[in-house]
This record gives sequence, C-alpha cells and structure tokens, in this order.
Amino acid sequence: MKRLVATLLFVTGGATTPADLSPDQQLRGCWINRDVGATTMRWLPDRQRPEVLAGVRHVYRQTGSPVVTRYTLEPSDEGHSLCELGAEGAATRCWVVARGEGGSLEGGRVFIDTHGERLRITVAGDGPERVIFQGRRDGCD
Repeated sequence: MKRLVATLLFVTGGATTPADLSPDQQLRGCWINRDVGATTMRWLPDRQRPEVLAGVRHVYRQTGSPVVTRYTLEPSDEGHSLCELGAEGAATRCWVVARGEGGSLEGGRVFIDTHGERLRITVAGDGPERVIFQGRRDGCD
C-alpha cells in the first residue's frame, strides 16, 4: 500500500506534462524501451475512427515471436479511456485516464506521464500497480 501511495504521489505530483496536452497528444507517436531486450509502443490514429488512437506494444524476446498487445485511447464521458484489446479486437479491460485530479482508484485508473521525450503508462488501483509501458520517444518507420 505504501508503494502505491508513493507511486501515485510521484505520478500525479511529479508529472511535468503541460496541462494543456490531452492524453492523445501525449501518446501519439512511437516509443521504445531498450532495457532488457526491447519493447516498442506505437500510438497512431485509428483508420476507421480518427478521434481514437490505436496502440500496439511489441515485447521482443530472445527467442520466438514478439508478444503483441493492442490498446485504444478514446474520448469518454470521464475524459479519456484506455482499453486493452483481446485477440478479436474487442476491449477486454478499460480504465479512465487520470488527469491530475483526485478521485477514486476503484476499478483502476491509467496514469500517463510524459516528461520531455519519456513516457510512462501505469495502471493503479486495479490490483497491484502495473506498468504498461516505460520508454523514450523513437522514430516511426
């Protein structure tokens, strides 16, 4: 619990993202983490719904195919929602994107923190804290 509180304070209090950037402006583009192997994340407009960003995370392993997870970021009644998609393309889990305000973490919230060329996406309040992605901006091929 102490770790969760400390993380929330860090993410909400330490975030240096300008308040005028929307979550889609924060995420749009390509990102990479080269710490262990490589993980990439790409957020581009959905072809059928331009107001929605489609996200794809590739976790490259030493052997075998990369592990691929798909996401969407879309406007919702609460501001924006980030959803993880299943194999058929339907949302399997969705979280409201926290925008620095207080509020309940019941059901989980996604924290999107950008600082310069760095990005961290974390889910808190829905079981143990989970980092969806952490890395630096990369060029889109």
